[in-house]
Amino acid sequence: MTINRRQFSAAAGLLSLSPMLRAQEAYPARPITLVVPFSAGSVVDQQTRVIARVLSTRLGQPFVIDNKVGVSGSIGAEFVSRAAPDGYTLLVGTQGTQGTNSALYKTIRYDPVKDFVAIHGLSGNANVLVVSPHLGIGTVAELVAYARTNPGKLNFGSGGNGTSGHLCLELLQNRTGTRFTHVPYKASSAALVDLISGNVDAMFDFVQTSAPHIRNGKIRALAVTRGQRMPMLPDVPTMAEAGYPGIEALSWGGLFAPAKTPEAIVKRLSAEVTETLRSPEIKSSLDAVGSFIIDMPHPEFQAYVAHEAAKWTEVLRTAGVSLE
Repeated sequence: MTINRRQFSAAAGLLSLSPMLRAQEAYPARPITLVVPFSAGSVVDQQTRVIARVLSTRLGQPFVIDNKVGVSGSIGAEFVSRAAPDGYTLLVGTQGTQGTNSALYKTIRYDPVKDFVAIHGLSGNANVLVVSPHLGIGTVAELVAYARTNPGKLNFGSGGNGTSGHLCLELLQNRTGTRFTHVPYKASSAALVDLISGNVDAMFDFVQTSAPHIRNGKIRALAVTRGQRMPMLPDVPTMAEAGYPGIEALSWGGLFAPAKTPEAIVKRLSAEVTETLRSPEIKSSLDAVGSFIIDMPHPEFQAYVAHEAAKWTEVLRTAGVSLE
């Protein structure tokens, strides 16, 4: 009787799992919700809709875009972290939601690494370190040397606390032992205007917005924060080429699922995203806003996200930077 009970329990367990197993084999069998943690019409939202359209065709199921906005994307990320790990609720996470927000905000209620599976990298943007020509500085080494000799004397603009430009500044100070005076603006465009007019000395800005002003000589480019040179600025070295390999920073985006999502689903999605990113439509969409494809499959992307979260936590907590 003991053996029979065990056999019955095992059979009952298999029966209870069979719908889940069938769902995995047939994945996807219904529409997939794709949470975009930023507003409709934002750059992340626009890029996501193009990628979702192509990916939907490949998977044979529609993607329902759900914009869940708040706390620099963390509201949407938290929602997905608590969703069922069945592959039907996914997140377009970013460097902010998965890399820096947990260090910046005290109210974050999810772990950017443990609570998610990083399925695949999607796209990225790089910054360029630019200075006012009035400084007479032409290299990163010269800027660092001046800042070390004159701590706090140089004004460093950004689009606001916690923005990409501010984060890059903190990384620069952390890796070089320098100190600048941070001047946060309400938008990076306003900081750029003041850099051109000479009211601030330097800033990190997105390549696509600074490139025209670099070409006409209104500002001077010292290095880009990507690991390779940017097509828009082929003559501008990388930070590594400039002698500072530890100052690499991207604003990136990728596809995430709740932790414990079945490996078969993760592998399927990652493989399909690889093919999706080869679409000319997606390349054209990213080129239009100065972004580039990050075709980084799982588990490489999982390791990258873990490294990013650790790096930014160390930088921001060392600097004592936090936001409400």
